[in-house]
Amino acid sequence: MSYDNPRDDAGISLIELIVYVMLTSIILIATSMILINSLNTQKDVTSVSEATNRGQSMGSTIERAMRNALDFEVSADQQELRVRTSLGGAQQCQAFYLAPGTARLAQSAGALPGLPASWTAWNEGVKKNGATPFFAQTGQSVVYTFDIETESAPVRFAGEASTRSTPTGVSSPCW
Repeated sequence: MSYDNPRDDAGISLIELIVYVMLTSIILIATSMILINSLNTQKDVTSVSEATNRGQSMGSTIERAMRNALDFEVSADQQELRVRTSLGGAQQCQAFYLAPGTARLAQSAGALPGLPASWTAWNEGVKKNGATPFFAQTGQSVVYTFDIETESAPVRFAGEASTRSTPTGVSSPCW
């Protein structure tokens, strides 16, 4: 056995070990960054999807009340919509209140509660779309516009709902 030839040594050199550790570190950092970006993107998509579902539900409820309206009224500050409907039971009298940060809903078979603060919390993260009012009455229709905040960009909702029948103009017993 000859020890004269240095090429016969088995194992890896220190330089080879350093290069291996550096390459492994670069690959692990890149993989971690991809994973973190994927998780952040998933979080944003989930937030937008949830906001979309909540906003569509709100719009659908407002439109259903308006389609069945016998009388309705938009408040002077354009944050509240009260509707007396042809629907029976607790859906006969409905009220919707939108304000920055919150949405509230009241439903009753009789007189609606007076102050929106006592109404059921309906949704969070609601905000105005610029200077556009939450509710605007145009003839026998109501236009609603609101945004719902998300982790990324707000989701905008707007719609118009008209009464299907001739309003009676009688708000009793609702307000």
